[in-house]
Amino acid sequence: MMNLLYILLLVLWSAFNSTSSFLIYNKDHNKCVYAASATVVLTAPCDASFTAQRFQWISSSRIISLAFSLCLGVEKIEDRSKVILLPCNESNPRQTWDCKDETLLVLKGHPLHLNYGDYDEPNVMLFTGTGDWSRWLIYGTDENLCSRGYQEMASNPNGKPCYFPFKFNGDVYAECTVDGRGDGQLWCATENDFEKEEWGFCHPINAPEPNIRVYGQVQDREHVIVMCSFGRSFFESYFQLSVEGEHNYTLINALCYSDEECVFDVKVSPPVSFTCVHEINSAVNRRSETYTYSPSDFAEDQHEKGESLFYIGLFSGIAVGLVIMTVAIIIRSKAKSSVITGTYNTM
Repeated sequence: MMNLLYILLLVLWSAFNSTSSFLIYNKDHNKCVYAASATVVLTAPCDASFTAQRFQWISSSRIISLAFSLCLGVEKIEDRSKVILLPCNESNPRQTWDCKDETLLVLKGHPLHLNYGDYDEPNVMLFTGTGDWSRWLIYGTDENLCSRGYQEMASNPNGKPCYFPFKFNGDVYAECTVDGRGDGQLWCATENDFEKEEWGFCHPINAPEPNIRVYGQVQDREHVIVMCSFGRSFFESYFQLSVEGEHNYTLINALCYSDEECVFDVKVSPPVSFTCVHEINSAVNRRSETYTYSPSDFAEDQHEKGESLFYIGLFSGIAVGLVIMTVAIIIRSKAKSSVITGTYNTM
């Protein structure tokens, strides 16, 4: 019963997956950093499908906005200076960042931290304080921002590493790519513009070994839900489920969520085994678990199905009740005239 409810909750919270990009999340406000323009960096309700909220490390100290291909920086190196986006420049001290005390993002070499801002200045800013408003996580995880930090990806014959971002055929890249090649090998430019013809192959990435969970039938005697936890996706990640039984086949159209958890709804004739597959180019890791279903399990499945339907109905009723209460509160609020004043909380 709880298995089905857990899966339903996951379906309601699907998230856009990218390689090592992330959303910068403030738990105290339950908001994420949002780049509205190069000069306006605010916070907004977190939306993993919104490119303006996605960022990525492109060096050991620079963070790029995937929406603008500009780096996270500041107007001035001083307290309460606005956070903005700047053309990426590895020698510019106004765009070099480091992690401190787990959840603080500090301007490198200075006691100034990325801060939520305040009511007078809604823009994200630098601040000397270290309170909750200066604490950031990767959205959807308990990881600090440096947990998805930059790793040197490539080297050309002259020993030069990747340069991010770089331009190729008019597009800007913040990571290795297979574009322009027919052999599927990852590469990157080692200068800011590929027209200089300085480039190198990217080092291969080892796929994390996946975990597998198998849940009982939720529709009829032949349906099972298989959840594969792949750990993390990369540029060339491929997520698959291999099914071996009466009919052997591979599924690639999974429903994937934050933290690279993918759900497969499978119709099978038991006994059957499932294998989650995370493939990155030629690097493949597999872990399998055999799920066996027999006719004697049918009665138990029907009992669990009945409990699940009961709880689904109960939660649906609660949801409808909450909507009615919300509408009633709004109507009552509009019938009154009031002046609301507030004071500013310490950052």
